[in-house]
Amino acid sequence: MKELNLSTSQVMKILLRALDHIDVRLVDHGHRVAYIVYKMMQADGSYSEKEMQEICIVAALHDIGAYKTEEIDQMVQFESVHVFDHSIYGYLFLKHMSPLRKWAEVILYHHFNYGMYWHPDRKHLKIADMIHLADRVDIMLQNGAENLSLEAISRKQNLRFSKTTMELFQKAGERYDLNGDIKNGSYLNELVELISTAEYNEETLLEYIKMIAYSIDFRSETTVSHVITTVSISRELGKLFGLNDHELKKIQLGAYLHDIGKIATPLAILEKPGGLTHEEMLVMREHIETTGEILRGRIHDEILKIAYRHHEKIDGSGYPNHLKADELKLSERIVAVADMMSALTGKRSYKESFPKETVIEIMEKQKETGKLCGRVIDSAIRHYDHIM
Repeated sequence: MKELNLSTSQVMKILLRALDHIDVRLVDHGHRVAYIVYKMMQADGSYSEKEMQEICIVAALHDIGAYKTEEIDQMVQFESVHVFDHSIYGYLFLKHMSPLRKWAEVILYHHFNYGMYWHPDRKHLKIADMIHLADRVDIMLQNGAENLSLEAISRKQNLRFSKTTMELFQKAGERYDLNGDIKNGSYLNELVELISTAEYNEETLLEYIKMIAYSIDFRSETTVSHVITTVSISRELGKLFGLNDHELKKIQLGAYLHDIGKIATPLAILEKPGGLTHEEMLVMREHIETTGEILRGRIHDEILKIAYRHHEKIDGSGYPNHLKADELKLSERIVAVADMMSALTGKRSYKESFPKETVIEIMEKQKETGKLCGRVIDSAIRHYDHIM
């Protein structure tokens, strides 16, 4: 994907930015935990550069399962015992929907007390213990603790955390200015620099893009199903128009990312069983601007436009910028049509899947009223069975 200038740095920045939008209570928490773990690994000295890169990504994602279980309130309480469901969801997510599957066990065990471990891989146990300690230390820091010290949790040695992990944190604190780096924000640049230097091939980078898209599943399963269908329809339409592999890749990436902004949309709106009120529709439409905020400056401009413009209309009645036909490229028109087809054929919280006849009738009306591209709609209807 070299032609598109899609780099590890860009993909990781998109990932970290997207996670920041899920819940304001955990903004940057994963990043800080990853940074503390990174410094502990540096102090340990036994981890390779690639291991540190991947483990830091895992540490940044350590609480991703909480967005499925609504455990966030409980997680910020140090003594909470109801924090295990999100570890299971996070484990399954990494194992089945990410290129980080070999580290999935780390997420499964990252809230287990040290004394509860019995059989997991020793390396995974050690990393899980580091994430657990870093997580608790950061929560304490955000709750008003003046320094990153172990005094408040030292009584948990070999019960909640291993003595080795606590000593490693102490060593990292002596070697690096953890307090200063976190307070002045410089830790994030160092973390991004570490992760961005990782070298991944095109296939793995695409897996990361998919993982970013799939992360919305913790908010809305139907949204992820919609995204996957939109990608498939977009690619088939692109092939019908004879687009080359380069153009198809741009369409594929734009389609995967077109609804990433819904990661910040309230679940009550995403999954509302009935129609949205005017005010709720305005909130729903904000996902476009959030998508732009997450992607802008972090991905090829053409891919950004494909994702950002999928609600624009040929007659200028769309949003957010009311663009007209001469301002919309074929790739953008294709994803707009694919998005509508996916929405019509998919089951949503407020409707069942529409039959073929109804879908075609609605599509033809969109063409007749000048809303969506007639050429793309004609091709979609002509090849409907093949595409679907």
